[in-house]
Amino acid sequence: MKNNYYGFRMNGFVYDHFYNPSPKDITTHIHDCYELYYYISGDLTYYIEGQAYQLKPHDIIITNRRELHRIVFHSKEPYERRFIHFKPEFASSFLQGETFNPFYYLEHRKLGFFNRIDGKEVLAGNISELWDRIEELSREDTPENHFMIKLLFLQMLIEINKIYSRNKDIVTVPAGNNEKIVDILEYINHHLDEKISLDLLEDKFYMSKFYLSHIFKKSTGFTINEYITYKRIIKAQELLKKKVPVLEVAYAVGFSDYSNFYKAFKRIVGCSPKDYAK
Repeated sequence: MKNNYYGFRMNGFVYDHFYNPSPKDITTHIHDCYELYYYISGDLTYYIEGQAYQLKPHDIIITNRRELHRIVFHSKEPYERRFIHFKPEFASSFLQGETFNPFYYLEHRKLGFFNRIDGKEVLAGNISELWDRIEELSREDTPENHFMIKLLFLQMLIEINKIYSRNKDIVTVPAGNNEKIVDILEYINHHLDEKISLDLLEDKFYMSKFYLSHIFKKSTGFTINEYITYKRIIKAQELLKKKVPVLEVAYAVGFSDYSNFYKAFKRIVGCSPKDYAK
């Protein structure tokens, strides 16, 4: 890259190409959209919902709107990546009346599983060339190029679906190789409306809460409380979109009082629950 950053935006679609000669860890976050992340270089581990992915050049990471993720760097090796953020409605106008759903595997993956597409398959499917062409077209802001970007992006999704359909066992590395962590994550995700404490998890999973806290952070990159809070806020966003009253939402996702819910929501989402609901 000639510059360290290039970005392009159109309605429902964001393209971003970034180079950092001295990267810092990227903290836990979620997106209110889907993300396709194209890895180019850097010494890192990509954590998603209890999985730890060690990446190779041209690997693609896919996350949906419910998956917590973060990146931990192991050295100051220069970091370069591209990503696309998009919402399904960006391409939905092309799909009216069609039986093929290019979002199928993005929406139906189990949380934290099959996030990585191997770089060899990315190259074999010419997906890398599609990324290059999208970036090239985005540099000239015309209606014709916007239309072509949408077509190329749909072609990319079709190729990704082909890879998923023939590779149901795409390689994932269980975080810390600890299957119990996956069980704990599933338990948390199914009991967000209830009180979840370290003492409860200790009793349920027959592990010292101190050891549990240690292996959870080591395996997932998140603290237990951090993970629970983020997942509760994700659930709250879903309920607010369904027009559930704000106070009801706070208690429905496990907060004992509105004040704590408000503070957590604003810190993570960037606005108040009421503003988000609007």
